[in-house]
Amino acid sequence: MASNERVEKCFTFLWKLENISLSSRKKGEPIKSPAFVVDAIQKTKWKLHLYPRGKGVGNGIACFLNRETDSKGTERVEIRFELAFIAEDDSVLISSVLIKHAFPKGGDYKFHRLESRENVFISRRAEFLPRDTLTARCRIWKSDREMLEDILCSAHTRIGVERRSFLWKVGNFSFLESEKKITYLIKSIENDAPLLSIDLSLTGGLYADEIIRFDLSLHNQVMKFCTLKLFLVDASGSRVECNQDEFWFGSLGNQFTFSFTKKKLLSKKSIYLPGDILSLHWELAFSKGVVFEEIEEVHYGSTSSENEMRDIQNINQEKLVPLSYTLNAGLKSLYDKQFLCDIKLKTSTKIFPAHKIILSASSSVFNAMFSNDMKEKDSDCVNIEDLSDDTVRRMLLYIYTASMDDVTWESASHLYVVADRYAILSLKNICSSYLKDNLSPSNACEVLLLADFHADDDLKSAVQDYILKHDKDIINSDEWKMLMETNGKLAAETVCLRYK
Repeated sequence: MASNERVEKCFTFLWKLENISLSSRKKGEPIKSPAFVVDAIQKTKWKLHLYPRGKGVGNGIACFLNRETDSKGTERVEIRFELAFIAEDDSVLISSVLIKHAFPKGGDYKFHRLESRENVFISRRAEFLPRDTLTARCRIWKSDREMLEDILCSAHTRIGVERRSFLWKVGNFSFLESEKKITYLIKSIENDAPLLSIDLSLTGGLYADEIIRFDLSLHNQVMKFCTLKLFLVDASGSRVECNQDEFWFGSLGNQFTFSFTKKKLLSKKSIYLPGDILSLHWELAFSKGVVFEEIEEVHYGSTSSENEMRDIQNINQEKLVPLSYTLNAGLKSLYDKQFLCDIKLKTSTKIFPAHKIILSASSSVFNAMFSNDMKEKDSDCVNIEDLSDDTVRRMLLYIYTASMDDVTWESASHLYVVADRYAILSLKNICSSYLKDNLSPSNACEVLLLADFHADDDLKSAVQDYILKHDKDIINSDEWKMLMETNGKLAAETVCLRYK
């Protein structure tokens, strides 16, 4: 019965939720879609309510269809409908059963677990959240007869995000007194106003190992929520991930403890505290809540694919990839199962099986490596011991699926380098765009060096423009002083652009 009903003409509502991972909604709090009207069913008015952290018991993502209180039509309206999360190619990732239900004004129908959070946000993130955007679909049919035409309505909700990445160096760390606070102030890029302060202090002592504690204090009430990743930067410049957390501002308890104690840091002082300096790399993403929502377009009488419409809308926003989603899914299956792999990429700690033909199709460097008279041509192993396991994993994920998961400042920087090395141009462009979009006074010098080293004039120009725009914050910073010491020519070239 369901298959017959699904070929009937219907009203389809597509709702894209951008930056869904940065939603500030707690458990039991919904994100509501823009209201949409189904003219063919008594001009009734509806909304979807999505609970990204679930509602009630369990850890599932809940989704409700709600008939608005001010809806037109009779007191009770009966419809058939289904809810689904869909992929970029319009394939259904998960869907509800087909429901027949009579909705009073202000009434709803609840799916308390449309899908698990683990699937959407972790294990199948690349499928559910391309570019951190979840697409929900609601299809509605008349309960008693067929609609005269198909109608496709698309809506967009964007959660505002401000990302910050910076290096905090705490000098004379071994002499830091217990309970004494050291503060790092983060300012808004837009207006230089205080955004967030972070207090570092030691607690304990005497008979207990001293614990490093961080307290977050918000100064901008527009921000509702933030996610945090904290890394320890050792003497070699390598970053060790220590803490990952999320905070809702306005509630108590915006504090956390460092995964390293003072005693543990001092026990390996030459590695963790070179020059008695504790170097901490921070990655913060602040949520401003919903900053944009609208019904984008309504198509009447169209039976063309929903993906066609989204392609037209997003052509200026999304980077096209050479392989279709269906093919990518098949390739990833081959990779996951390690089926017919004929090459191994070997880091210093791990081996990644892969396929020469897939690597060659994505990279001119791999293609030359496996087809010309190079040592790798007849070998089953490529040594890449200078690359981290995470960078190789991310590179292969992109090669096999044309997607990326949980992009961070660190991963984008490392992927940019490897994409340039192996001439994976589309990946390099994506990483370059991420670095441009997430420039800050604390990381601009690092990106400038990166762009200059890789002769990337486009990225270099973007960073230089940013530095000149924020010169007061950057030119007096420790990062700029280090740039002048290590590459004075590049620093001078950047400053001279102001007078051209």
